[in-house]
Amino acid sequence: MKTLLTTLNAKYIHTSLALRWLYVANQSRHDICFKEYSLKENTTTILEELLATQCDIIGLSVYIWNVTRIGEIIHLFKQRNPQLIIIVGGPEVTYEPAYFLNTWPVDYVISGEGEFVLGELLEAIEQGKEVQIDGVSSRNYISPVVAKADLEKLAELPSPYMLEEDKESISHRLVYFETSRGCPYQCQYCLSSREKGVRYFPKDYLFKNLAYLIEAGAKQIKFLDRTFNLDKQHTREVFDFLIQNYREGLSCQFEVYADLLTDEVIDYLNTNLPDNYFRFEIGIQSTYEPTNVAVKRKQNFPLLAGNIKKLMEGGKITLHLDLIAGLPYETYDRFVRSFNDVFVLGGKEVQLGFLKMLRGTNLRKDAAQYGYRYNDAAPYEILDNADISAEELHRIHEAEHALERFWNSGRFPNTMHKIFQTYYKGRYFEFFDEVAKHFAMQQFPHRGYQLEDLFATLHQFLLSRQINLFEELRTDYYGNFSMRPPGFWEDSLDKTTKKRVLHLISEDKEFLRANGLTHQMIRKQTAINLLEDNSYLLTVFVKDIKEVRRIEVIYQF
Repeated sequence: MKTLLTTLNAKYIHTSLALRWLYVANQSRHDICFKEYSLKENTTTILEELLATQCDIIGLSVYIWNVTRIGEIIHLFKQRNPQLIIIVGGPEVTYEPAYFLNTWPVDYVISGEGEFVLGELLEAIEQGKEVQIDGVSSRNYISPVVAKADLEKLAELPSPYMLEEDKESISHRLVYFETSRGCPYQCQYCLSSREKGVRYFPKDYLFKNLAYLIEAGAKQIKFLDRTFNLDKQHTREVFDFLIQNYREGLSCQFEVYADLLTDEVIDYLNTNLPDNYFRFEIGIQSTYEPTNVAVKRKQNFPLLAGNIKKLMEGGKITLHLDLIAGLPYETYDRFVRSFNDVFVLGGKEVQLGFLKMLRGTNLRKDAAQYGYRYNDAAPYEILDNADISAEELHRIHEAEHALERFWNSGRFPNTMHKIFQTYYKGRYFEFFDEVAKHFAMQQFPHRGYQLEDLFATLHQFLLSRQINLFEELRTDYYGNFSMRPPGFWEDSLDKTTKKRVLHLISEDKEFLRANGLTHQMIRKQTAINLLEDNSYLLTVFVKDIKEVRRIEVIYQF
């Protein structure tokens, strides 16, 4: 019987490690292949392509981001081919198999790590045997077991990282890599809290595969370990290997528990890491201790904050800091404090997420205790709870849009530095909240706007607060371009005047020689802005081999 494995990734650049593991674990004993899609692809097109394979069994990997679309596809599958045997697995279905068996026309649900369980299931189907396998549920039998794979045995299989079909795309897609499975913590909003213990892959296996990916030209490796730095020796050995095998153009991302970082590790990284090589994602979520106790999240914020500051001082690691709005006991005002506690640490990105009541989590089971109301459809985001209202959460959502535009985008480095050092020091959330209100009053769209309009509207907001950062905004605006932009967000010269003035400057041979410029550079690569006293700021975009430089010079007639 022919088996096809598939899923819908959030984006094209993402890859499904789960499909690859299932494939390599079963390819030698079954007629099996895999094919992945992205959420942007048309449902009808996906359906027709999969049906055209004439597979007898189809397995679908289900996650919070694709559960709705997967459900639609499954119903269409059964309408078109009622004999098709459908198996689903993945985090979204693992802890509530009965729900999905009753809701979708599927035949089997695999709970947990299915590499070897899938093989047992396929063998039973092909031989017409009764299916009663730990980790596999059907309408006749709901398994109480969540399967765990033996990592030593997985390491003996052909590598899911070295597949022939991935060789051409490895340099322009995100590579997911795992050195361990499991999580030691019990955060009640997270599915990882259901896993007991942490298991590690053999070191020689890890280093062999990492060496292959580095040599093959991978650009970004995202480590899937829930807490990468849990085991000090393991962490140091992997860091050592990556540093010793550094290749320009490669970056590695890790989820780390900042409380566990030691001065020795921080000093080692700050001393030995190449620039732009490591990125740490650090989940802080809340700085309110009653909230952390309620969700069983162990956190020493003073220690964590101190370690983050040491990493920031080293300047080697890009930091991505996470917060969650809507956790138990955290009111709007207390959330604002958590945000400001985290933002002051200076992470390059601050991700403001909103609590989602994931299937299988204890917090979802205890929702009534905290007065939660949440959306029944994925991603199950909360509507409100006993401590924070829907209106307050909407206000935080709007501030989050401003955070993404003006901080996380990296488009406004000079402007943001000046604002937070001088005008909104210690009041970081208040800035994003006020900006969001201004943009809403101007009916500024969340999507589909021009960059010029974004700068102009921010300038208007700042002026309404008696803050004039025109020069910083101008510098940031030009910093968003690799060549002379077609316009400027606040033009003081019309196109005809610009062209005439640039022509006159391009004919000034003494000025050109003194500033290392050419006639061509002035005419084709220079943006011009009128200053006071009939002088002009020239911003020249110069392309070198590896970067674009901007030269600023003043010209006065």
